[in-house]
Amino acid sequence: MARPRAFEEKVVLDRAADVFGRHGYDGTTMVELTSAMGLNSPSIYAAFGSKRGLFDAVLKRCSAREDEHWAWALAAPTAEDVVKRLLTTSPEQTASRILVHAALAMSSENTDIPQALLHRRQAAELRLRDRFEEAKTANDLPADADTSRLASYVTSVLGGLAMKAAGAAPHGELRQAAEQALAAWRAFSDAANAAVTATRGSPPAPERGRDSRRFNADAALDAAMKVFWTKGFGGASLNDLTEAMGITRPSLYAAFGNKEALFFRALDLYQSLRKDYMSEALQAETARGVFEALLRGALCDQLDEKQPRGCLMVLNAIQGGDEAEPIRHEVRRRQAIGREVLAARFERAKKEGDLSPNVNVEGLVRFVQSLMHGILTQGGAGASPSELEALVESSIAMWTASVNLSTGKDRT
Repeated sequence: MARPRAFEEKVVLDRAADVFGRHGYDGTTMVELTSAMGLNSPSIYAAFGSKRGLFDAVLKRCSAREDEHWAWALAAPTAEDVVKRLLTTSPEQTASRILVHAALAMSSENTDIPQALLHRRQAAELRLRDRFEEAKTANDLPADADTSRLASYVTSVLGGLAMKAAGAAPHGELRQAAEQALAAWRAFSDAANAAVTATRGSPPAPERGRDSRRFNADAALDAAMKVFWTKGFGGASLNDLTEAMGITRPSLYAAFGNKEALFFRALDLYQSLRKDYMSEALQAETARGVFEALLRGALCDQLDEKQPRGCLMVLNAIQGGDEAEPIRHEVRRRQAIGREVLAARFERAKKEGDLSPNVNVEGLVRFVQSLMHGILTQGGAGASPSELEALVESSIAMWTASVNLSTGKDRT
């Protein structure tokens, strides 16, 4: 008759799981195990046969917990709820993933464990794929959704969380990572459901609270740019942005990151829209031609009824508050790059004899930018097209009439 154990197996296995999870199989010593489990080595060997036998028992216990968690998750009413349950886990499931990661660092004589865990992962992914297929049948996912890729995405995220947990990441950090992954899933759902709506002409189920507007990243970014253009970074609230972009906050975060990151993307778009006329202006044959092309390009911007007036960069270069400091810094950095490019063009004009040798290029550049900003600022303040056109014509006339800037072919 076997002697009854003088310890509660579940308790000592949980303690061993904590040690294996922190150090991995190879990095865990018997001294650490006996200390954590409150047992001596003979007791451990008697109960589990060896260190490997103890690890097998720990893995079996944690695998059972994980199986229970998966069963509970797959029973969720919607596909999103399934994903939410899987990703936003309790510490018990996190411990199980730590062991999965620890098992991946096995010695050569234990290569069967990673293989067994790989099979478990593949089986779980197949179950998740089947659950997503059921969701398609129930119109909970679009009919053309790639369930294999979706299942692979979720299991890959779980694997990544396991790696973070094995690296002793705080629970709060794991939670943030899981929420970000869930936001990405929601972004997909918003886009996919909107696409289905556009195709079928029917709105998504109201009980799911989905945004029925189609999510198009380019269109959303264009809308965000216009909000920042009219209100500035500090004045643009997340509600303003999501309303204009036609997406939810989780979708915004998943697609663009935070508000600051969205602004920088919008700034990139803003500059790309002006790249053509700026580049064309710099290719003009004379310095005066550059000047005129820049001013007329700014004028065209203000006369374009499809976009706001004013200048996104000018407005955000003067944003107040500590929150906007990175914004001011980046906008001013880009403005400085523009000045450098324009200065190089005017320096070339001096060498070619197109500008007088005594022209102060730095002062000329700031003069040109000031006039351009004046046009943009007055446009934003509501100046009429005729008033803006008069400002441009007067500025061009000033090039030779008010300042002796040019020589030769530009003197006329």
